[in-house]
Amino acid sequence: MKDKRNFFKRLYEFQNERFQAGVLIFTTSAVVLSSVAVSLPVGETISNFLPEILISIFTLLLFMFHIRVLDEHKDYDFDSKYHKDRPVQRGLITLKELLIVNIIGLLIIFSLNIFLPQRALLFLLIAFGYTLIAGKEFFIKNWIRKRFFLYNFLNLLQLLFLQFYLYSLVNPNFSFQNPILTIHFVFVLFNVGIIEFARKLKSKSEETDAKDTYSSRLGIKKSVLVYLLICFIVYALFFYMLLSLGFNLIIFAISLTFLNLVIFTSLIYISKNTKPSSLILQSFAALFYISMHLLLVFTKI
Repeated sequence: MKDKRNFFKRLYEFQNERFQAGVLIFTTSAVVLSSVAVSLPVGETISNFLPEILISIFTLLLFMFHIRVLDEHKDYDFDSKYHKDRPVQRGLITLKELLIVNIIGLLIIFSLNIFLPQRALLFLLIAFGYTLIAGKEFFIKNWIRKRFFLYNFLNLLQLLFLQFYLYSLVNPNFSFQNPILTIHFVFVLFNVGIIEFARKLKSKSEETDAKDTYSSRLGIKKSVLVYLLICFIVYALFFYMLLSLGFNLIIFAISLTFLNLVIFTSLIYISKNTKPSSLILQSFAALFYISMHLLLVFTKI
């Protein structure tokens, strides 16, 4: 039954459950700033690109909402079967209402970016095209859905195509012949993996017959080991870039603290395996993600 409350109240409740803009604004700002920091042309400073930074943050937030809406459409039947408490399934908001908001968001995205470097706009269009293909489940729905890890990896790539957009905003002539840029791209890939993996580590009480979490597929201990492996890879890539951009003992000490917190919260999750321990792990995964990006930015300040 459809909820009759004010639309904007319902939209706010939807984003609070399924989009979490309050968290995404920090994770998005962090990746934008670190992307700017590593792709700066010689002689430029981050402060020279404040308009591009603000536009790209707003663009990425709206773009991720676009992906969220496409996911709500493609997962409708699955969620109706296994997650009947989700906003669309319980009638809080309709797919049509989300589609209208998404169209408005897309119009804002392309209006903001039309006067920016053409190469950046091209990469944005390519990323948008990929989301449409992913939204159709790569036109092999029955086959791809059965391959849980491949399916999640291909969907994860939707955000990575935006990295080319970010690099070209600051430096339209960027090249992956620059080793720092190549390392940063891989760094972003694994960092996104941290968030993706952490949000699908649940307690036993939260698992469903859908088996759509890593903890249900791999088990608690194995999934945490994979999660920590991803974190260590991210830290190794971060450390390489820190050495290349200019080693700073304070930045190194702070980064090591966040790595230890990730390990500690993972151990809590394994030992307790409750919903609060799962939420703690996910929260510190987000903090680790943000810290790794922002500490790179501090090397340029």
